Amino acid sequence: MSIQLITPTLAYKSQLNAYKDEFPYSPNGIEGSSQLVLANNIEDWLNQVEKNRHWDTVHEGWMPAEQYIAVDTRNNTIVGMLNFRKELNEYLLNYIGHIGYSIAPSKRRQGLGTIMLELALIEAKKFGLDRVLVTCTDDNIASAGVIENNGGVLEDKRVDPGDKKLTRRYWITL
Repeated sequence: MSIQLITPTLAYKSQLNAYKDEFPYSPNGIEGSSQLVLANNIEDWLNQVEKNRHWDTVHEGWMPAEQYIAVDTRNNTIVGMLNFRKELNEYLLNYIGHIGYSIAPSKRRQGLGTIMLELALIEAKKFGLDRVLVTCTDDNIASAGVIENNGGVLEDKRVDPGDKKLTRRYWITL
């Protein structure tokens, strides 16, 4: 499978809606999607994604970030989403990290997360980072494997005060 990280556009509107529909509703949203589930429509979400790329327009309390969709280039379909935060505030440093991602439930267990994170690490180098923090909940064994497959070294585990879940914090040197 050939995967590419690309910036989402309106051309993927129906696929973005289908991606959102593939997940059970959660007020916490879909990992790595810049709160796709909370958007009124794809146009509003794309507008917010663009605003979140820049310091002067980023959502209050957030850090500038790049939003990507992971596309299978063989059939031009979305298989995952990935959000890359260029800098970390205190909360991101302690519990969330630089990179958040999700895989469509119908596309899991195919190694896509490992490929997506590998591609994100290439992007991180382009932004001048020499290491990135990637986290997952302690019970998310699949995500821990993805991070470890990409050279993640576990620093520690912390309880996130937001969701009260134990979070694994991994550093990956680029």
